[in-house]
Amino acid sequence: MSHWFMLSPEKLYRKGNNEESIIPRENVILQPENVAHIRALRLSQGDGIVITDGQGRAFKACLGSVDRRGAKVRILCELKRQVEPPLDVILFVGISKGEKTERIVRQSVELGVRKIVPVLTGRTVVRIATEEKGKRRTRRWQNIAISAALQCRRSVVPEVLLPLSFEEALGLMRESELVIVPWEEEKKRGFGTLAENIKNPSSVSIFTGPEGGISLREMEKLREIPGLFEITLGPRILRAETAPLAVLSVVMFLWGDLSGKG
Repeated sequence: MSHWFMLSPEKLYRKGNNEESIIPRENVILQPENVAHIRALRLSQGDGIVITDGQGRAFKACLGSVDRRGAKVRILCELKRQVEPPLDVILFVGISKGEKTERIVRQSVELGVRKIVPVLTGRTVVRIATEEKGKRRTRRWQNIAISAALQCRRSVVPEVLLPLSFEEALGLMRESELVIVPWEEEKKRGFGTLAENIKNPSSVSIFTGPEGGISLREMEKLREIPGLFEITLGPRILRAETAPLAVLSVVMFLWGDLSGKG
């Protein structure tokens, strides 16, 4: 089993003879922050690894010498196997306390989400007082997304946006064909109704609230979005970190690549 590492496009590629063609360099260097990971995995010179640009391309490679300044790598060939789901799913998630949001980021990346949008709702307990604090949290979440993508061998690393206000998030949701919102006050329509009424959407957004859920005022605002579909998640109240993963799993089963078909 080859281990995956990410390298930014500007360090991985060079321009070809055609001005528009971008081809991988024959030899690249992984950054010093990868060295500890390489040593922890007990990798040595000559071992096979995979290098991805995080934007959809991945390459079989051979590890060269490793020292504290970085690791030399020789690119061999491009991998053609595609593991990205055919459906673009954006997860809008109310920011929760502690490590809950981190778990949502990690596991939603494993399930195939394309983008993650942390949202500050009316019932969000966590307060991000300054822009710099928001950036620090986002860097942390983005690093978790990178780690999760490499672990599950994804060639696309989902983007984690800076935290948005609820109003800002509404604007982004309007760009999706289908917006799924689980709400505890919805008693009738569930995943069965969703599957009967919606066939092969081109893009899906999912919005779930923080620990306190979604307020009635927020739900009324959400109902103004074209393509909104509110659903029940059954008779049990799911935790804030469970609900988005439950919805994402079913969405990927219905229209993604978790059904085992194809």
